[in-house]
Amino acid sequence: MAKLKLEPPKPVEVSVIGISCHESAHRLCWSLNKALNLELARRSDLVNEEDGVRSCYSAFEHVTEPEGFRWVLVNNHSGSGILIRSQRSIDYFLVVDPELLEIDPDILERVKAADFVLTAYDLPFKQLRNGHILLL
Repeated sequence: MAKLKLEPPKPVEVSVIGISCHESAHRLCWSLNKALNLELARRSDLVNEEDGVRSCYSAFEHVTEPEGFRWVLVNNHSGSGILIRSQRSIDYFLVVDPELLEIDPDILERVKAADFVLTAYDLPFKQLRNGHILLL
């Protein structure tokens, strides 16, 4: 009988920007679209079931053409919970491909300058507890 060799999965490389903003997700999207020249559009919600409670978190996505770079904005709060509890003070997560930050290192500053954004900062993905939820 042939033996199969399992290889560990490749580590996922993404950059995460935590955003504090007291406006609705749609208003923040409009502001980020304007500041970053994007077209973030609503996609299916992230659904998280924990302790028998089902929570839905709004998500928006934009893929640049032809490079295929992906931008995803995820709400950290819903009416029934917090997506990543270790980051309670963060209202939204902007998940981007790390190559984008190499091409345009001013992305974080442009996010901070966007309307309605109170503050924004880099979050090390590998140190985010339950950060894998953001990859869905």
